[in-house]
Amino acid sequence: MTEGNLIVACDFGTTSFRAVVAELASGRPPRLLAGATVPAEGFRDGDFVDLKAGSVAISRLLREVQNAAGVVVRGFGFNITGSHLRSVMATGQIPLSPGGREITDHDVAEVMSMARSLTIPFDHRILAVNPVEFSVDRVGGIQDPRGRAGSRLEVKAHLITGACSVIRNNENAIEKAGFTPAGHAVDVLAAATCLLTESELERGVLLIDIGGSVTHWAALAGGRLLGIGATPWGGWHMTHDLASGLRIEHAAAEAVKCDRGVALRSLVEDVDVNVLFEEDNPEETPGLVAAILEPRLEEIVSLIKDSLGPDITRNRLGAGIVLTGGGSRCRGSHNLVDEVFGLPARTRYLPDDLEGAAHLPPGQWATALGLALWGGGSDRAEAIAPAGSATGDRGWRAWLGRLLRRRPSRAAAAATRANAGADQIVLGRAASVC
Repeated sequence: MTEGNLIVACDFGTTSFRAVVAELASGRPPRLLAGATVPAEGFRDGDFVDLKAGSVAISRLLREVQNAAGVVVRGFGFNITGSHLRSVMATGQIPLSPGGREITDHDVAEVMSMARSLTIPFDHRILAVNPVEFSVDRVGGIQDPRGRAGSRLEVKAHLITGACSVIRNNENAIEKAGFTPAGHAVDVLAAATCLLTESELERGVLLIDIGGSVTHWAALAGGRLLGIGATPWGGWHMTHDLASGLRIEHAAAEAVKCDRGVALRSLVEDVDVNVLFEEDNPEETPGLVAAILEPRLEEIVSLIKDSLGPDITRNRLGAGIVLTGGGSRCRGSHNLVDEVFGLPARTRYLPDDLEGAAHLPPGQWATALGLALWGGGSDRAEAIAPAGSATGDRGWRAWLGRLLRRRPSRAAAAATRANAGADQIVLGRAASVC
């Protein structure tokens, strides 16, 4: 029997949809109860381009995770992803008093509100606001100004915006499937919540998530978000390159990438790559596979390196780079990233301290698990969203409490069947809240 609060989260990806049910209880680590995955349908670049197909896939996914966890789900949190996301810097400042006074929580909230007043495209909405640093009377580099004395408070903040239409389409697909959208978070921040340690967040780290058709990145240091971004290439493109180079079907190329993929030519015997152009059916060898995959992965990580901007330097990434996502599973991927950036890189796919995570089916679960931690207000999420930040719809716990209940035993179900009408009224009321 579970005793904590149940959190349900769904990760909508390019190739797969994934859902998890986790239990979060005060005083002990979170625990994963169940996970389920189905092939993605009607979803491209973070948007449901076919609402009917997408809603059917969502229904199938939630049916599977409900059966696995033994719960009844009415709503869940989900991820926001895609090329529509934008990352901008904003500033805000407020006067305190001519003679100076102690800075309070209210002052921090007010200056953050000023930063949020930045003009953004009319079809976008702010999804996250994270303070980079505060200044008090022109003294910068302050992480938490509360309790300091001063006459003027300023903030430099990082804003993430997303297209209103894309977010609404995602919510429409969830509603058409018969569920209530309970909250959302930017997917790469959710993955960071799941995978990164407190030490890495403090020392500075770059997270690179090589997804199906898009590779996302997030840089964090001093417990703060420095920036996010994406490149329009991912694991699908690596598979496509293999299919074209070896003259094989896409499914066969995916199997080669997953089972025998090598992303660094120096790890295998060198071969003459001219056979890729001279032979109709070149024989698959580790050398040829590496010759095909290395240029694409190098292009992806080089584009990320070029897009980091002047504020994200090697000196600020003391903990190096963490690689995740399906496209990073090829042998030698972290070695290649290490060579491109000149920083230590390693792969990571699941947190070490989440009970039950090791029993998940094969796949990329970091985003879904991070969404559950985020929605439950876990301490891990606090490290990604420090005091003063406003990041999506964090803390879905109370909201989900009205949308999710444990499936009763047969005896309990029989005892409460007479009250089914009243239960439906309560659930209907909860589902109508927006």
